[in-house]
Amino acid sequence: MQLVRDFSVLYYLIWKNEHMSERLYPEKPMVGVGAVIFKNDEVLLIKRGNPPLAGEWSIPGGKLEENESIIEAVKREIKEECNVLVDIDDLIDMFEYIEKDEENRVKYHFIVFDFKAQYLKGKLNHLSDASAARWVKLNDIDKYKMKKDAKNMIMKALNM
Repeated sequence: MQLVRDFSVLYYLIWKNEHMSERLYPEKPMVGVGAVIFKNDEVLLIKRGNPPLAGEWSIPGGKLEENESIIEAVKREIKEECNVLVDIDDLIDMFEYIEKDEENRVKYHFIVFDFKAQYLKGKLNHLSDASAARWVKLNDIDKYKMKKDAKNMIMKALNM
């Protein structure tokens, strides 16, 4: 049993190293996806486990993979990070995220498409890149440390 655990940890560390290195200093922008997911009067928030934005609360999302549609990517990322299934509504907005290092080199560069979605089923659990996941009452989102852009995206989705 210990060998299985050790192998799992080793596999995760190798995967994480490869996964993160492809995002750093990209030759071209990467396509990202996200979703504002509603369940009654709550919205799903995740705490980012990896850079960029590690430790901050946000909406679930991630990177588009090869041969995958944007909608497929949104559903996959939500399942991977939160273990829930959703119904995708409409595109809320798209934005560009660029982070530069001390030498003014582009460290991260994403073009992100965020969608409004409705919870269908699944027991919420934080997996993959999320260090936490929870349903948050809409009145309580200001209690969570998150970028203003993420809060604005939630408000845009509410007003659709």
